[in-house]
Formats: sequence, C-alpha cells, structure tokens
Amino acid sequence: MTKFYEPGDKSQAICPHCKGLVATTFAYRNVAFNDGSGFVPNVLVSVCDHCDANLAIPAQSTPAIRRARESASIPLEVNLRAPELEILDTAAYEIDQDATSRFRKPLIAYYLQRLQADATLLETARHDFPIWMEERKSIYARCSIPKRRLSFKVTPRTQALMVELQEKTGWQKTSLVRIVVMLVKRDFISQPSPEALSDLRQVAAVVNA
Repeated sequence: MTKFYEPGDKSQAICPHCKGLVATTFAYRNVAFNDGSGFVPNVLVSVCDHCDANLAIPAQSTPAIRRARESASIPLEVNLRAPELEILDTAAYEIDQDATSRFRKPLIAYYLQRLQADATLLETARHDFPIWMEERKSIYARCSIPKRRLSFKVTPRTQALMVELQEKTGWQKTSLVRIVVMLVKRDFISQPSPEALSDLRQVAAVVNA
C-alpha cells in the first residue's frame, strides 16, 4: 500500500549535497521541472534537514506535478483554407450544438490519438490523403478561397504525439492537420460514424462541464 505523508512527517533520504543519508521533513515547496521550463508551486516534498534541498517526491504529489507539466502550453499554428476549418466547425456543431471554435482542439487531439493507436487507420490515411488533396485542389480552383490561421495551444503530450506521427510518416505539421480534417469530413459529413460521434459527445460533455 502506498504510504501517505502529512506535512511535518519525518523520513530519511540520500542527499547529494550533504553526500550521505540524512534526516528529512515533509513540507510544501516549489518543485522545478527537470528541463528548467518552469515549476509547480506548493507541492509536498521531502526536504533535507541539513541543507534544505528538495530530496524526494511522495506518490501523493505525483498527480499534481504531472497535471502541471501537461498543462504547460505549446503553440500550434497552421494556415488552412477556409472550407477546411468549416469542416471542423461543422463536425463540432454535429457533436454539440453549443460547441464553439474552441472545440477544434479536442477534435484534432482525438484524431491524433486514433492515428497513433490504429495502424490500419494510419495506413488508410496514407493512401487516401493524396487523393483528398487532389480533390481539394480541384475545388479550390473554382474561385478565390481565403486562407485562415488555425491557432491554439496544446499540451506537451499532444505536441509529442504530433512529433511522433510526423517522424513515423514524414508528414509536415500542416499535412498532419489536413489529414485530421479529411478524417473528420469522412466521419461527420461523407460517411457518418456513430462510434466517432458517441466518443466525441462524451469528450464534449467533459470539456463543457
């Protein structure tokens, strides 16, 4: 069973500064991320009684640190044609009529997860994307169509997922987002998918809670 610590509890740990086993006291401190990109305030840690250094993080503090790490935001910006954003917004409206353009982010994250987890879907996307792009080019050639910027912030986890998919497939970031748009159009406009609709309505219920 995981041990639960209270502030002021005593323990022991190896202190790299004091170079040996030392007595420690649990207290609330700021904990820096390993990469120096920030810190989590007021987390319970084990503190060296001699040099005051943070030495150990109990299990009960791990979720707070993970949550703060994942909430650190990274900008995602791509330029798309206006109809491509309208595909995302049409799907968002189908999922939840109260959804706004803010639902684009969870919609894209959902399909990135599916591409990463489903090898068959990934191969289908590889095959279908060039055909999709030729179809879009023929549509865009009919008249002048504006470009619009898709811009929001993603968590480090989503950013890592995008990088992994890019490395696996050779797709650029804009192509990867366009593949998501292609899949969204298939599942919500061309060949409606009850499974995707059910999954994303649950996501919307959480996002809008």
